[in-house]
Amino acid sequence: MAKNKSVRTPQELWESMSSKSVHLVEGIFFHLGVLVARHPWKTVVLTLSFVILSCVGLLKFHIEKNPMNLWVPPESDFYYDTNWYIDKFGTGLRLQKVIITADNVLDPQVLLAIHNISTKIKSIEVKYEDKVYTIKDLCFKVPVVNFYSSSRDKRSLDSTSGDNNSTKSGNSDSDFSDPTLWVNDDFYCDFLESFQYTCLQNNILDMWKNDLAEITLATRKDILDKVNKVKTNPTTGHPVDYLQHFGGLSYNEHREVVAAKSVMLTWYTQVNMSTVDINEVGNLVGTEDWVSIPLALWENKYLEVLSSMSHNLSGLEVFYEAGRSFADISGQAMFDELDKLFLGIMLMFIYIQFALSRFNWLQIRLTLGSVGLLCVGLAYVSAVGWCSILGISFGPIHSSLPFLLMGLGIDDMFVMKACWDNLPESASQKSLPVKVGLMLKHAGVSIVITSFTDIVALLIGAITILPSLKSFCIYAAVGVFFIFCYSVTFYVAVFTLDIKRIQDNRNGILFCYQHKREIKIATEKTMFQNALAYFYKNVVFTIPGKTIVILFTTIITGFSIQAILHLEQRFDPKWFIPEDTYYKDFMNAQDYYYPDEGNMAMVFLGKMDYNKELIKLNGMMQELKKEVYINDVSAWVESFHQYVLQNFNRDLFKNESATSDSEFKSYLSRFLYSPIGGRYQVNFKFADHFLCGDPATEILASTMSFKFMKFRGPDEYIPAMNHVKDIVKSTNITSGDGYKSVWSKIFSSWVTDEIIAVEVERNIELALLCVMVCTIILITNLQMCLWIFVCVLLTIVNVLGCMQRWGMTVDIVCCIGLELATGLCVDYAAHVGHTFLTLKEGSSSDRAFKTVTSIGSAVLLGGGSTFLSLSLLSMSKAYTFQSFFKIFLLVILFGLFNGLVFLPVGLSLIGPGAYQTKKLKNTAEMVELNGKRDTLEKQLEDG
Repeated sequence: MAKNKSVRTPQELWESMSSKSVHLVEGIFFHLGVLVARHPWKTVVLTLSFVILSCVGLLKFHIEKNPMNLWVPPESDFYYDTNWYIDKFGTGLRLQKVIITADNVLDPQVLLAIHNISTKIKSIEVKYEDKVYTIKDLCFKVPVVNFYSSSRDKRSLDSTSGDNNSTKSGNSDSDFSDPTLWVNDDFYCDFLESFQYTCLQNNILDMWKNDLAEITLATRKDILDKVNKVKTNPTTGHPVDYLQHFGGLSYNEHREVVAAKSVMLTWYTQVNMSTVDINEVGNLVGTEDWVSIPLALWENKYLEVLSSMSHNLSGLEVFYEAGRSFADISGQAMFDELDKLFLGIMLMFIYIQFALSRFNWLQIRLTLGSVGLLCVGLAYVSAVGWCSILGISFGPIHSSLPFLLMGLGIDDMFVMKACWDNLPESASQKSLPVKVGLMLKHAGVSIVITSFTDIVALLIGAITILPSLKSFCIYAAVGVFFIFCYSVTFYVAVFTLDIKRIQDNRNGILFCYQHKREIKIATEKTMFQNALAYFYKNVVFTIPGKTIVILFTTIITGFSIQAILHLEQRFDPKWFIPEDTYYKDFMNAQDYYYPDEGNMAMVFLGKMDYNKELIKLNGMMQELKKEVYINDVSAWVESFHQYVLQNFNRDLFKNESATSDSEFKSYLSRFLYSPIGGRYQVNFKFADHFLCGDPATEILASTMSFKFMKFRGPDEYIPAMNHVKDIVKSTNITSGDGYKSVWSKIFSSWVTDEIIAVEVERNIELALLCVMVCTIILITNLQMCLWIFVCVLLTIVNVLGCMQRWGMTVDIVCCIGLELATGLCVDYAAHVGHTFLTLKEGSSSDRAFKTVTSIGSAVLLGGGSTFLSLSLLSMSKAYTFQSFFKIFLLVILFGLFNGLVFLPVGLSLIGPGAYQTKKLKNTAEMVELNGKRDTLEKQLEDG
């Protein structure tokens, strides 16, 4: 009579399924190990052939240099607005600045020094494609609207306009009367043609029309009179507030300036962005803006001249920057560290030799250690090749990828070595391919768990909307995948050959030399392993030790949670600039003497019926003016209204319907060719160019500008940015294409700041979830998966808390580091957890002790290798590398503690049972002898 089969509980079903899953994976790696050990040279050749094939992808290798495609979310307003501006206007500005400081810069001697500097800058010449360029060829030009600067022209105008013009020179913002309207259009426009455009600059010498004779004769009283009274640039006729160019001002009782500590000079140069190929002129860090090659050469010469002059001016300090300064210094800081990569490789090689070798001629693992590093190099090349084939561009932060892959890749080597050393005595009589298969059977599962979780965590990071971060995470994920592939094939093949070398009694350095006498192979545990066992037995696994571990973990986690509540989300591009550079000195001087200097912003307006929408546009700008964090509003709408009101007695804001389109275009043309409105020509894009005296053509786009105040952090500038956008976009424009927006160069950083905190939180949560799912699939034991999840969570919490204590903030660099950390901190706990489940004999405490003494040294060595590969970054001046070092140092410390101390203590108290043993029918020798890939049910029982 047949037995009735009992109905199994869900727990029993899960354990049965888990056992089959584990044995399936172990069987795959066992067969792979046997196969590779049988054909090591074929494996080596096939691996290298595949790497060579991967190099074909380098033909499509592309380094992305466009900052828009690196740091800006492609769906953001900033991305769209920047491309709109390039398409409509196509002209960008690059500023060249000089700050001069002294006890009092309102001194005749300082004035002469400024003239000397200005003269030197005007004399700079560069040659490109047989053409010589000076500042006059490269500057941003504005129309000269000062009609009294030439005695000849002044006489012509005086004879027609009479004496009243003398009271109308130097129009201020409240005086919009235009004396040129006293002459007919034909005479005025003919007269206007004699005036040229001039370079836009902020230079106090303009008050003396850059005339050396007048400058030489100027006394301190003359200087103070001009600084306090001149409100119109005598050279160009444009309104100007010269007081804004001075810092450290001192006033008398009448609120008149009597002294100043600094003066800033600014030259505006122009770039036709629509004709610049950013991938040709950009730098490898992706921080260079649009610039023409002649201007880039001129800026380089400009920096050389000022560097020389700054050391030769006694009594004065000179600070300077060029349009290329940020790109140059940030790029240099990044790529000056590449020498550390080579030094790191050398240190890693020495470290590996000490970790793998023993002190005899046979067990010097020179080849094995070299191949371990070679696997990382091959994985890096393969990742770059295949990502290039897929069209994924290479970015600036990818330069840190070799450091990361070195830290991750070396771990696998130590795990395999530990599994080889811990093969049971029953395996000693088996053939080499079977022993290699048994080694990979245990090591492979552990390696695939850590590699797969690393890959998944990185791919989670790739869902970010930040292009550079997405590209980096994909490169890193592909690199980790290839490290795994080469570790279980190429490295295992060389490992087999190295074991054969030892069996053949061949020297570990001179491979061809075979020792005539047999050299004893060291099999006892190393001093490091003995010390580790002593530490666990006599410290960690004692009752006081376990209590201290649990209390310490609880306390440090509490402190970390409290610190996380104060963790700021902030990023400042200035952090990319090292301290000992001329550009950092300039920024420090600017912050000190011009603490209220905010960021320029512009309102972008598309095609619309400007005559009809003028009142709404004015209302929009008035709303912006009301905001306390906005100043220096320059709105052509308001100036145009005042101009027409004062000169034509027409109120465009009250008589909208009475102004025809033809009248509007006539007024606008006269306004833009007048001394009052000439400065606004750059704010318009017309369908066709029109001459003085002709009506304006259709307006395709226009801009208005303002300045933000200086903000303290993202809690101030992000709401301000969004509020001004809401004001502009909520304006009810009913005609035209409806385009209206607010743009500032600084928005590129602010937009990133706005999303980075959400990105970090979301990606960490998703990564933790996926890590949990991966460990459930690969480890299959639910209790162990929970333990690993707790260790990973504790590590992330501790890292974030210590980041805050270390003065770090959440920014794009830290986001990248945390993405990698989530995958990395799984490794330590996963190795320990999987090994614990494979041990069947003894109590939970005994199994925990056997776990840390068998795999603990490999995990600790792996953590040490990661630390060593990144330790040199601590000496880096680059903010990116410094941040990476801090984050990974924290990940390694807390990851090792939670994986090698907290987890074993927890497992010793309430650890899960071991994997179920599966009875197998045939021996491993039969698998090898018949050379067939038997079904997985016919594999060897472990041990």
